[in-house]
Amino acid sequence: MKNRYLIIGIMASLLVPSLTSCDDRLDIDEHGVSPISTFYTTDSEADEAITAVYSKWSSVFNPLHAMVNLLSDECWSGGGNHYDGSYYRLADYTFDTDYATISTLYQDLYNVIYASNVVIENVKSESDIMKRAIAEAKVFRAMSNFYLVTLWGTPPLVDHTLKAGEYSQGNCDQTAMWALIEKDLTEAISSGALTEKSSATDKTYRITKQYAQALLGKTYVFEKKWSDAVTVLDQVISSGKYTLYNDYSNLNTIVGECNSECLFEINRPTDTANPSLNFDMTWDYGGLRGEKYTYTNSSTLCNRTWGFFNPTKALYDAFVAEEGQNGYRLHNTILTYQQLKDEQGATIVSGMNITDNEGYYDFKNRILASDFCMPYNPPKNFRFMRLAEVYLLAAEANLEAGNATKATQYVNVIRKRAGVADLATTTLNDIKNEKRLELCFEMVRYQDLIRWGDAAKVLADKGSKYPTLNADGTVTYTTINATADHGFKTGKNELLPIPATEIQVNPNMKQNTGW
Repeated sequence: MKNRYLIIGIMASLLVPSLTSCDDRLDIDEHGVSPISTFYTTDSEADEAITAVYSKWSSVFNPLHAMVNLLSDECWSGGGNHYDGSYYRLADYTFDTDYATISTLYQDLYNVIYASNVVIENVKSESDIMKRAIAEAKVFRAMSNFYLVTLWGTPPLVDHTLKAGEYSQGNCDQTAMWALIEKDLTEAISSGALTEKSSATDKTYRITKQYAQALLGKTYVFEKKWSDAVTVLDQVISSGKYTLYNDYSNLNTIVGECNSECLFEINRPTDTANPSLNFDMTWDYGGLRGEKYTYTNSSTLCNRTWGFFNPTKALYDAFVAEEGQNGYRLHNTILTYQQLKDEQGATIVSGMNITDNEGYYDFKNRILASDFCMPYNPPKNFRFMRLAEVYLLAAEANLEAGNATKATQYVNVIRKRAGVADLATTTLNDIKNEKRLELCFEMVRYQDLIRWGDAAKVLADKGSKYPTLNADGTVTYTTINATADHGFKTGKNELLPIPATEIQVNPNMKQNTGW
């Protein structure tokens, strides 16, 4: 990107003498293009501009979902075999500075920031639609910066559209980055322009005031500003705009899209005429490896999915320890292979095996047979936050702020829906465990493990071996290499590497420690 701008700049400078000698007959407006100085002056143009931001944000999901889930202890890489594609490098912690998924996410987040800056700087605050577009753009910029600062630590802070000579931004001051996130969210919330649902049963795919508040509360939790977090998260809960969804079995399926507890999700319409449009967004919601299973007619599952992201035995065991093998929440989150056969009529083809599977399946994010899934690409919406996370963030904030009673109350709201007995008191470990179970596969745990200081212990052995589920239900493990450079390493993996391409073209950027 930067090299391209450099080349364009050189070409422009070489052309200047000849252009200035020409007459005005060459000064012709380009057909079909509106100059930026005259665009963004109508509601429709403002709406078009913010729609572009929504579209760019939808591109963030795929690399983000893959990366933060695989870097946690929740799932195996999967696919056709352990080395299918390159996701295994995330799961094994053998990625390096030029790993594509990391570079893609880094670039996608800055693409969102650029588009947001364009809206913030150019749309006029002359109508409700324009004001809403500006407020939403500030939330999108805050979201992007939240992931940048929590994953990379000190990436460039870009709070305006960069001009020539400004492209090589250096590492940010982390305090300034957090301050910008707070400022953007606070201004968006106080603008009065963000959408608000009239009731919990309303549906909206827009950024809402309550989502902005929830993200601000999450920001305060990461900054350990406990009292501030309590205030804003309690406002979301007490607003009455969202309630826990009562159908846990469809919480994350197409059936439950835009349900009463989804604070923000990206909508993916079904386009049967252009199935490839869904590919880069939803294909990695794994399910079953299509060609390796047979199905009965009674199966409700789509039989054309890719088999990535199979739950770990450690996660399943954590569920069992808390709610037993027949737990309501467990049964609607993870199925064992035996349950898969008995309840869903799916059986491994004789002679085949399933790599990166310990006999457990992500039922929470399952793709249904009734969904459009040909070829292997269901139009599944992407949830970025739901009310259950708000309750658990608020529980942690209240506990740290000294209100253990309120913290216990919030945790028990989640446990009641899960069919688990109330806690009499709540500790931080209780909240950690509840988040692990309730929010698994939802792009939450990895950054929590980092901020809690638990990552080194929990993730140390990642990549030392991988499992294979055989057709008879037994599981075997393959040691990858006892001396391989795998697993989480203190002093290095607390942050992701700044992409190698960024370091190469930007002399002002310093690489993160250990990379």
